[in-house]
Amino acid sequence: MKQCPDIPTLDGAEFSGHVWVQELPTGVEFRFQVAASGLVTFATARQSYDTAAAVPPQYRLAADLVNEKLDRAALETATDDPSDVTFCGIATRNEGLEFDWQRVPAFVGIDVWSGRQDKFLSPDSATGVYEHLGLPTLPAIDKELVAAHANFDRYTDESGFPQSAWRDGHAVGVLIRDKSNRRAAAWSDEPRSQTGPVARSAETLAAQYATDERIARTVAEMGADSQSTAVDVVRDRLVSAVAREAYAELFSDEEFASDLSAFRSAVAERVQQFQPTAE
Repeated sequence: MKQCPDIPTLDGAEFSGHVWVQELPTGVEFRFQVAASGLVTFATARQSYDTAAAVPPQYRLAADLVNEKLDRAALETATDDPSDVTFCGIATRNEGLEFDWQRVPAFVGIDVWSGRQDKFLSPDSATGVYEHLGLPTLPAIDKELVAAHANFDRYTDESGFPQSAWRDGHAVGVLIRDKSNRRAAAWSDEPRSQTGPVARSAETLAAQYATDERIARTVAEMGADSQSTAVDVVRDRLVSAVAREAYAELFSDEEFASDLSAFRSAVAERVQQFQPTAE
């Protein structure tokens, strides 16, 4: 699987031709590849995973979204060898800045590597590929902006960032790319949480995050999508959602604040008590 390109900071970046400016959410690199059989494999910058079920909870919703939404038929008609393509994006998560996590997709696509063309596609082409395959991508702030006339200095101050598509207030990050795939990211100066997680028991965490209200909402959403609402399935969805939406509170350098296995068991117990009979 092709490595995703690095995204340097805006300081000193130079662009030519036309550029795209898109909103960036907080999150971590997440990529995937599709075999001819339709099986999807996933990877972070650190590790690869053969199935969505093997993906750790803090990325699991991103993998599930790709598995469920990817139009495999459209991909099959677009290329003779889907394994020749690597899809690079972000598994979105809370890193100390509040978003409306119901509006932010768990995965957003950014880049598409074509082995046949031996290059990453231009931002307009990559965006078109994700839309064609039924997967979310970054909201566009500016398309085909003439680089020579653009004022990128606006992104050195919080007040220069546009309204966000995903949260109340301004965007916290932007990605700028030209057609030669020179790129840079700029982030607002809004402070991020630096406190890190506080160690708590698995039972305490389960009581805080797997509330009856949240379990009821999760069961209703899964049932509306004709998904199983068996205890283990609801547990996995809840744990993954909590790991994403409360990442800054529960993880430090990818390590969970408590015993993850015990937390899963405690969540399962609360789901079982709420829903005594699994489907």
